[in-house]
Amino acid sequence: MKKCRESSGITWITFLVLILTILLSGLFIVDGYINHLHHARLIFDQTQVSHAIKEAKIQYMQDGFPAEGITYYFDAEGSQMVDWTGISRITGYGRSDEKHNRRGETGAVGIPNLGGKDGAQLLAISVEDEDSITVRWQGNRLTYYDYSIMTEKEKGRLSTEQWRQVQADIKKSRQADGSAEEGS
Repeated sequence: MKKCRESSGITWITFLVLILTILLSGLFIVDGYINHLHHARLIFDQTQVSHAIKEAKIQYMQDGFPAEGITYYFDAEGSQMVDWTGISRITGYGRSDEKHNRRGETGAVGIPNLGGKDGAQLLAISVEDEDSITVRWQGNRLTYYDYSIMTEKEKGRLSTEQWRQVQADIKKSRQADGSAEEGS
């Protein structure tokens, strides 16, 4: 009778150790898979940035090296550059999130979040001359955040419509801040 009780205790402890081992293995597998997904998204975004820069250089040469500089928007699906008027036709393609692009790991500043708060993200490439190219992620509409990470020359090239979008975003965020203060 005594052996039977001891045997059940050992079986119970063995069962608990087995369950803990399975849970820990599962945690490592899930963590590894999540890291793999983040890495794959980052590689995808880095590839898009690299390709966009090459295409922007080619387009800049074809446009005759505009002295005032130019901002292109990369249409990844069509593998081509478009100007501001064609931006609404671009399907966003950024995959990473803010946490994984804090130091511009994708090769561009900003947040390449696909379908995030401000919509799907695409690449804006500002070419000032053959050697001065900056790349940033932005949505189909300009926000104050986009404006804050633009170069000074790029800010100077904004059209009236682009400037209106920035101003509307500033107004919207001020209203949100005002309603948040009222609720406090």
